[in-house]
Amino acid sequence: MSMHFGYEGFTQRGDTRCFVFRGIEDRNPAILFSIELDLPLLLQSRVPLQDAPNFCLQLLTTASIGEPSCLDRFRNYRVVADDFRPLLMERMRRAAEKASKKPPRTPYRKPPSTSNVVLGATTREQ
Repeated sequence: MSMHFGYEGFTQRGDTRCFVFRGIEDRNPAILFSIELDLPLLLQSRVPLQDAPNFCLQLLTTASIGEPSCLDRFRNYRVVADDFRPLLMERMRRAAEKASKKPPRTPYRKPPSTSNVVLGATTREQ
């Protein structure tokens, strides 16, 4: 069985946002998950504020794949810097992949009409 999560909303106290998710599993009562996240930690990890709920959802989804005890710790959880490691590693991988690609060829530009360059074969009249 797999658990599905629904975003319920958030509350904020100072620099801390608390995101609430409802976990729904087949034939079991819903479980509430509360994930607190410090906003300076988001800034430090360069995660936009609007992506914070998706980040928390990813934490829950990843934990739900493992043992049930993994998911239990997220009922009341506070995000730490280590939780951003997979995201940062993925960014580094994408940056390295992008850097290893050849730069795109510059497209051929047609010379302006004021230029004396003529494209193609010219015919000589005799």
